[in-house]
Amino acid sequence: MHAIIVADGDVQSGTAVRRALHPFQDASALVIAADGGALKAARLGLKPSVVVGDGDSLEPDRAEELRRDGLDVIVHPAQKDESDTELAVREALARGADNIVIVGAFGGGRLEHSVANLLLLTLPELSGMDVALVDGPSTVRVIGGSGPGQLTITGDVGDYVSLLALSERVEGVTTSGLRYPLTEDALLQGPTRGLSNELATDRAEVLTQHGRLAVIHSQRSRESSDV
Repeated sequence: MHAIIVADGDVQSGTAVRRALHPFQDASALVIAADGGALKAARLGLKPSVVVGDGDSLEPDRAEELRRDGLDVIVHPAQKDESDTELAVREALARGADNIVIVGAFGGGRLEHSVANLLLLTLPELSGMDVALVDGPSTVRVIGGSGPGQLTITGDVGDYVSLLALSERVEGVTTSGLRYPLTEDALLQGPTRGLSNELATDRAEVLTQHGRLAVIHSQRSRESSDV
């Protein structure tokens, strides 16, 4: 099951966001809003099936209005261990999602929420699933962990592809279809060696043997950036 989560950050328009949203224009799609993300979803033309969070960015009157419209509004205590976006991810898993796209994960007034949302991709429960953060022209996925990882990227020649280690060391990084290829290389957490590679063809492969690797594909299309 495919699910899209609308978090309460900024939803930057762009090609990646537009393509990610397209399958969810169908009213039957599973759309989950993280608290105030319900307002962002409405602006995107999406109707959530579920709204989950602690209610700090969604007025009670608005929450009640959403309930009357048939949405499942789940309110958690303000003193909790999870962010609203994590609660939304876990709700998607509980409802059977095996493919998740998250928009609105970045921006807003607090940088720590952007960092926390990026690190959500390393949740053990998401291992082996296709889960992506999408923002403007960019799509972020995390591959690997304690075992091998693999990802296929499709796009246009010249698109940026950045490979950033989320483990102290990512071993056995091998790529094809990138301008600067890697063969059984190691990428270290901290140094920026993997930043701003480019697609040399319309398809690339990234393989790892051990360690978590963030793969960020930023499209360089000249088409309009409106959502």
